[in-house]
Amino acid sequence: MRVGEALGWALVGLVLARAVWLAITPAGPLGAWQAPAPPALAGVAVDPFFPQADTPADAVSGLDLVLVGTRVDAASGRGSAIIATPDGQQQGFASGDEIMPGVRLVAVAFDSVTLDRGGARETLYIDQSGPAPTGTGK
Repeated sequence: MRVGEALGWALVGLVLARAVWLAITPAGPLGAWQAPAPPALAGVAVDPFFPQADTPADAVSGLDLVLVGTRVDAASGRGSAIIATPDGQQQGFASGDEIMPGVRLVAVAFDSVTLDRGGARETLYIDQSGPAPTGTGK
């Protein structure tokens, strides 16, 4: 009889400990958080490896500019680029800067930049047609 009584008191202690734990642990103001459901795509096949863009790809820029280098800032979504202007001068430009009249730097990627030229988007790439320059080792 004493073993049954001890088990009963142990069960009561467990239930009381659980009740105290539930009372002091906050559940949050709105309960458990749930991720929003993705929008329904009725009848549309989605290929994650080759997504279809809603907008056409940017045209390759025909401006007399040379992209020398880029610095991508993934944390802020901004970046900067070194661009040689038609006069041959290399200058650093940040996202949002005006490169020449009517041409603004919009986005910076690893090997290219996106330019806004009077409302039209153009892409300027780093010239990779030749071999990489070799350094002089000492």
